[in-house]
Amino acid sequence: MIRPWPLAGSEQVFSAGLFRVTCDRARSPRTGEERNFHVIHMVDWLMVVPLTIDGGLVMVRQYRHGSRAASLEVPGGLHDAAGESAETGTARELAEETGYANGELVLLGDLRPQPALLSNTAHIYLAKGVQPVAGQEQDAGEDIEVVLIDRREIPARIARGEINNAMTLSALAMAHFAGHL
Repeated sequence: MIRPWPLAGSEQVFSAGLFRVTCDRARSPRTGEERNFHVIHMVDWLMVVPLTIDGGLVMVRQYRHGSRAASLEVPGGLHDAAGESAETGTARELAEETGYANGELVLLGDLRPQPALLSNTAHIYLAKGVQPVAGQEQDAGEDIEVVLIDRREIPARIARGEINNAMTLSALAMAHFAGHL
């Protein structure tokens, strides 16, 4: 049976505002040996698979600095508003990034994006029956294009590499296995 590794100490080694890195010293319950592990701490992520009233999928295309390329993704963002529920934050992110709203939000599940390094959780929602209600409200660091997709195009777009963001693929798979795509 795998047991938790007791934390012997933790020291922040870097902070970038958006995230911080700690060097955690933990003891193996199997060997008793202590080792250092670096952990990246950031707020949780919110992601939503929005389906229009007529069944279309609302996605966003935006430039990603890590890959230095545009990425076709489901809308989402950081869960960084104090006191805001994940559901409220997801609805807010959807409206800000796409101008779509008024859908029924259903939690598909929570994922750990990279548990070897990241401490956060991604909350994945489905929004059924969204419709355009306003213009986008992009942050100064965003440049987002709204892309409406026929759900039947998803497999071909994945096969062509047009949809290659791992978290977006996970969100789409969760919606598919829940019977919504």
